[in-house]
This record gives sequence, structure tokens and C-alpha cells, in this order.
Amino acid sequence: MLARMAERHIFHLSIPVSELGSAKRFYVQVLGAQVGREQEDWLDVLLWGHQITLQRRPDEVLPREKQGKRHFGVVLPWAEWERNVSRIEQLGDGVLGPSSVEQAGTADEHGKLYLSDPSGNVIEIKAYRNVQRTLGLAP
Repeated sequence: MLARMAERHIFHLSIPVSELGSAKRFYVQVLGAQVGREQEDWLDVLLWGHQITLQRRPDEVLPREKQGKRHFGVVLPWAEWERNVSRIEQLGDGVLGPSSVEQAGTADEHGKLYLSDPSGNVIEIKAYRNVQRTLGLAP
């Protein structure tokens, strides 16, 4: 995976968490991340081909109700989304509600699942039935 990552752009995101142990467990066991570098106050996880740095900064963690629409996420291929959502919903950790498929049967059909990590950071996992059309990637 790392060799493949070196051949393309890698998105990096740094987020505050209350405590590293529970954050590490969530990102690895629930989301399937791999642990990268690890220090006393932060650790990197490699998730969906990108790097997320979890910073132990409890004073910067906001309750979900104060975050507004703030979240991060990923767009997965449809079959991968279905597999991940099924597994995550069975675990139940951090799931904010049932997954949904919206605009079913149309060219804009998409699925999504919202969950939060132990510090309340909201994550959206989504898929588009026709990702090229919906995101304007192809004519």
C-alpha cells in the first residue's frame, strides 16, 4: 500500500481527539485504518489511502452540537461502500443513524452513513452509483 501511495497525491488531515487509545482503537478496528507513526501526543493512521493525524488535544475537541456541519469523509466505490457499511453497522461503534440510499433509481443515486469517533468527530462514508457523472469527472 505504501509503495502505491508514493505514486499519487495523498490527502492529509489533522484532527483533535480527547484520548489517543480510544481513537486508535476506533480508527483501526471500526474503520480499518493502519497505524503509521506514533508519538506520545499524536499518531498517524492510514485510512482509505490517506493520512489522518490524531492529535491528543482534549481542549480543542468540540461537542457534536457545536460542530455545525463540520465533518470529513470518503467516497468509496459502491460495492466497497456496501461491505464497509454492513460491517460498521454490525459493530455499531459510533454509528449516528442507519445508512441511507437517496435518489434511488436515478442518475444521482447515492448512499451514505454518518458516524463519529470517540471524540465526536463526524465521519461520512458515501458512494455514488455513477461517481463520474455526479462529481462531474466525465462528460
